[in-house]
Amino acid sequence: MTASIAFRYDAIARAIAFARAHPHRTPAPDVVADALGLDLGQWRQVLAEWAGITPERFLHCLGREYARERLALTPELLPELQGGGAERTEHSRPLTWEAMTPAAIRAAARGIELGHGLATTPFGDALLAWSARGLCHLAFRSTDEAALLAELHQLWPTATLVRDDAHARSLAPRIFPSRSPSTSATAAALPSGKIDEADSDRGGVHLLLRGTPFQVRVWSALMRIPRGRLLSYRQLATLLGMPAAPRSVGSAIAANTLGYLVPCHCLIRADGDAGEFRWGSERKLAMLAWEAS
Repeated sequence: MTASIAFRYDAIARAIAFARAHPHRTPAPDVVADALGLDLGQWRQVLAEWAGITPERFLHCLGREYARERLALTPELLPELQGGGAERTEHSRPLTWEAMTPAAIRAAARGIELGHGLATTPFGDALLAWSARGLCHLAFRSTDEAALLAELHQLWPTATLVRDDAHARSLAPRIFPSRSPSTSATAAALPSGKIDEADSDRGGVHLLLRGTPFQVRVWSALMRIPRGRLLSYRQLATLLGMPAAPRSVGSAIAANTLGYLVPCHCLIRADGDAGEFRWGSERKLAMLAWEAS
């Protein structure tokens, strides 16, 4: 991905920060453009290139009203997810994944080789890491590169890390395909081995999940949420048969280190507020707007 994409996300993040600074009245598109040092035509072009979305739609997707609209669709979504995600929407391609067994996790403690590298994405720079079995880490840069690498080493302390930025850059377009008004508005995720030839986001790579059985169960449920749909934390806990334990579910979500692909950004508060996010609330809102295009 090019430097122009990095510029687009910088403008998107600043626009979201500006809109959030005016919570009681949504600023007009030309006011947002002016705050960014752009004219309205330039701002429209940035959004069109970034996500195929208009300034009006973009601002609407940042608001609580939009979020509550999405949450209201959840009752019809829950049976689909409880059924194991077998229902797939038109134009969707499943995301394949596998979970490390306890024996594999113990073996990893004796050392594993991880390729890793930085890539530019629609949501800023990200550190990707992978083993021979699949992509196991995707973290967005909120601080400096050294902090990203330190976190990866902390998570995989005995791994041999092999830097390969070129491969990371080749993975990025498969994870974040170009957005346009004609791109599918839905996506799904299914366990390893299920293949579909149609196009979608969140596809084209195989994930390696490393976590407890409960964490993997939570992450699997998240990956079955169609793109553009939202759940509250309590709704997800209900889906998992744990309506009284949203904090346990929240702890599993917080342990996710595969940003966007395991879409914890799809979880918001019941009142429509975006809530917390490991890589920043503005990036979370950017993801929701990107997926709404």
